[in-house]
Amino acid sequence: MSKQAYESALKEYGPVIGVWRKGTLEYIVDESLTKEVISNDQDFSFELGTARLLNLPFILPLSGGKFFKDVHTMVAGGTIPRMDKLVDQIFPIFKRRIHGVVKDSQLSGKGVDLFAHMHHCIAEAMVITILGKKFLNDNTLRVTEETARAIAIMAGIYPDISPFARRFPRVWNVITWMRLVVEVVILQYCWVIVPIVWKEIRARKYQPLKSRVSEDNSKEARHDEPLVHYIASMYADSQGRVSVSSAVWVSILIIAYVELGRELDSHKLTWKYVSFIFVSVHQTAASVVWVVFELSIRKEYLPSIGEELSAVADNINADGVHRLSYDSLCRSTVLDSFVREVLRTKVDSLGIVRETTRDAPLGGYIIPKGNLVHPMATLSNYSRTLNGENAARFDPTRWIDGPAASTVGSGYLTFGFGRWACPGRTLAVTVIKMIVFTLLAVSVPEAEGGEYVMTDPLNIMSLPPVGRVIFHPLDSGLRSSGRLDARYCNS
Repeated sequence: MSKQAYESALKEYGPVIGVWRKGTLEYIVDESLTKEVISNDQDFSFELGTARLLNLPFILPLSGGKFFKDVHTMVAGGTIPRMDKLVDQIFPIFKRRIHGVVKDSQLSGKGVDLFAHMHHCIAEAMVITILGKKFLNDNTLRVTEETARAIAIMAGIYPDISPFARRFPRVWNVITWMRLVVEVVILQYCWVIVPIVWKEIRARKYQPLKSRVSEDNSKEARHDEPLVHYIASMYADSQGRVSVSSAVWVSILIIAYVELGRELDSHKLTWKYVSFIFVSVHQTAASVVWVVFELSIRKEYLPSIGEELSAVADNINADGVHRLSYDSLCRSTVLDSFVREVLRTKVDSLGIVRETTRDAPLGGYIIPKGNLVHPMATLSNYSRTLNGENAARFDPTRWIDGPAASTVGSGYLTFGFGRWACPGRTLAVTVIKMIVFTLLAVSVPEAEGGEYVMTDPLNIMSLPPVGRVIFHPLDSGLRSSGRLDARYCNS
């Protein structure tokens, strides 16, 4: 069914409808019940629903039911306090990679596949963020990208449209899942990444997270450490050691652990790396592409963003931006408003999910235990009650006075809502703004042919648009004069 079909059915028969999707009965609710479904975790479980939606039902038994809580702690505690350092670490990567992409486009005069480049660029940044710069090489970068792609496929983000997949979705899921586990997770990820994680968590002692001191100098030192060290401190015992089973058990995935019901700390660390790869690389790369495509077809907003870049950049000259700090990115309210509007209007319709933990009353009906319930996020994001009478119109200036692109709300469900809102949203928005500013400092984007193709209207943000982007050179005189706002006026 299309997005319009779901919305029409909710309007006619809502506020709850039942739909057969991928061989199972699922329930969809309109915006009047969205807050109840999202906030009532006792009846509508985020953890059960998300694990099932991602085709990863083993996650909760494997972690003793703590996987998503631990991921939240890992991201919120391991990245947010380190944003200043993270921006300093990864900005040079973005600058180098983006200059290469722009140069290739300008030399050939042709469009580039921006998603492929951004996927590679963000994967490189995440390897440094998670493992540290010393482990960045062709192997770790390749496996990180392959793992992100594999998890996206395993999660059903790239659905197979073959007749067999449509007729036997469950069989196709099992076959695809097993193939990717063997080809990517076991033969690549476990061969390249797991030994690094193993060595890092076993090579030294870690101060347990609960007993970490709060002196400023200790905090500063921790801000320079890779994320894997922070994760290790989450599981360190009173002696500073992270308990692990044998290396064989670390390498054996999923089924054996579920069957044995064992809680293996090293394995939990491994799968948190997998989840972080997927979210930080695939989802962020797709979001970057959407923002750039929207800018490329809405050039009237380029001057104001260019003017803001001149105002907030710490250092900029004829070669583009030399430095962007986290503070300067936080002050970029014009670009932030544009990003928020893109994310609001390109939200995945059924990206939020809960699973009923009992026969739960909802909207005058009883939803049986063990069924998935999806709030129709587009109805909330486009709600005139929540976002004004012109909510259906794309207006990138509506958020200049706030809230920020990373701030969730009942009318902005792109990052979820409530206690289970995406903990990495600050990092994601920061990366998007860093990349967009770096691109605009050296080029003017244009969608090849002046258009793009939306891959899946139900999963807009999860899948980048199909199309290519041409990056035109800037007028060198305008660029070197510091009048960055003027360079776009005649593009």
